[in-house]
Amino acid sequence: MKLRIEIDPSGEEEIVIKANGITDKIRRLQATIDREISGGEEIAVRKEGEECYLPFSELLFFETEENRVFAHTKDECFACPLRLNELEMLLPRTFTRASKSRIVNTAHIRSISRTPTGVSIATFAKTDKKVFISRMYYKIVREIIEETRLK
Repeated sequence: MKLRIEIDPSGEEEIVIKANGITDKIRRLQATIDREISGGEEIAVRKEGEECYLPFSELLFFETEENRVFAHTKDECFACPLRLNELEMLLPRTFTRASKSRIVNTAHIRSISRTPTGVSIATFAKTDKKVFISRMYYKIVREIIEETRLK
C-alpha cells in the first residue's frame, strides 16, 4: 500500500482510496477517515432508558453478555446498540479485541498479568475493573500497546 497526497489549491478536498477489493484493513481505514471528517469522537449508549454520548477516551472496554453488548467506563456500565464487529470498524486504533466477546481500550490498561493456563488478566488505571485476554489475542493487544503508547 502506498500513500500519495496531491495539492490542488483550486479544488475541493477529496480523499480517494484505490484498492483491489474491500478488506478489513480498507474498512478500518475508511472508518478512521469517516470519523476524522465527521468529528465523531463519541458513541451513543443507553442506561436506564436514557441515551448518553460518551467520548471514546472514557471507555475501558466493550463486552457481550447474553447477546447484548455493554460499554464500560471506570465507574459505570452502559448498553450499546452495536455489535462487536461493528464497533471494531468504528473505534480508534487503541481499541482491539481481547477475546471473542470483548474489545479493550489499550490506552487505559495499567498492567497485564499472565496465568499458567495462558489466559492474561488486564487491569485498568483508576478502577478495580479487570478483563481476561485470551491466548489468541494476547499478541495483538501487546502490539497495539507498543504501537500506540511506546513511541
